[in-house]
Amino acid sequence: MYQNSIQLMQSMREAGIEHRSDTPLDDENLIDTIRVGWSGASLPATVILFRVNDRGAHLEVEELGRVAPGLRAQALELVNALNGSYRWITFVVEDDGRIACSSDVFMVPEVAGLFGIAAMGRMFDTLDEVYPRLLRVLA
Repeated sequence: MYQNSIQLMQSMREAGIEHRSDTPLDDENLIDTIRVGWSGASLPATVILFRVNDRGAHLEVEELGRVAPGLRAQALELVNALNGSYRWITFVVEDDGRIACSSDVFMVPEVAGLFGIAAMGRMFDTLDEVYPRLLRVLA
């Protein structure tokens, strides 16, 4: 497991943030995975996956919902508008109709907790803010 992941999980523990690692501490894989869940005023229970390597983390939410039949064009317009307004998070409509989002953050072990938790908070806050708009195109 990368030192970035270890430091991020330690900072999460210290901050009282519940998380789960899918990667054993003694694993020497190419990417570590850490999961954090949260729900907000608008956002239902959602899990962010941290995909961590030695340079940083890729945060992703695999599915915010599925586009309702006949609303793909509107969903694409909405996602394009969101991507223009929220430059740190990228929204996509997948081929199978899932709406997903992701964000990348540079992390070295010395700041992995600070940067990782800040990126996670920014993503959850943004999702809580935009979710009512997404509901207009979700099934």
